[in-house]
Amino acid sequence: MPREPLAEAQTLAQLPLPILEEVIRQLRSTRNDIIRYGVWNIRNLSDDEFNKTDDRKLLGYFRQDLLETRFLSKGRRIDLIQLWNWFDAEMSGTEPLLVDGREVFLNIQDKDLEKVRKRIAEIQSFFPTLRGDDLEAFRRVKYKLRRTVMRLTYDLHHLFKRLEKYRKNIFMSSGAPRIDRDRIALEVVAEIPEPPMVEEHDDEP
Repeated sequence: MPREPLAEAQTLAQLPLPILEEVIRQLRSTRNDIIRYGVWNIRNLSDDEFNKTDDRKLLGYFRQDLLETRFLSKGRRIDLIQLWNWFDAEMSGTEPLLVDGREVFLNIQDKDLEKVRKRIAEIQSFFPTLRGDDLEAFRRVKYKLRRTVMRLTYDLHHLFKRLEKYRKNIFMSSGAPRIDRDRIALEVVAEIPEPPMVEEHDDEP
């Protein structure tokens, strides 16, 4: 079958409300799976705990988080890159986004989405080390990998909050009744706190 031609490039701010709401729903599911299951062990270690934890155990944590996690909403065991690609394939026109039973092909070019894509690519570059058993090679990258994982969680939160802001702006400018304006949040998962901002430098402790 001939491939669907690439749609005209759009930013996330340009999406009409029905498409924006489905993008938010898909991103929320992906974000929640990543933060709850995909970066769980490393994200919940403090810097001090990370420094004191045995490297063999840390390697196991990273493998479990990034390579071996069962993402429950998908019902199968996949790695973090595969999980992200299910969402990103819909943002880049590789797969259609389903909106009210209709296939919509998107071509999203957005700075915050590109930032998350960059983090995902950085994490993927560490996969050969995680799949190997060279502890010295792991020691050389473990701090940089931890920072990249933590930045990913921040970038995902920032992207999600931006999408919710766009949705709220559409409601506020549409003249909707006040009760509808107040009912903005799309099933936000309140128990996932926003992570702190991680500085952009790569100096090891």
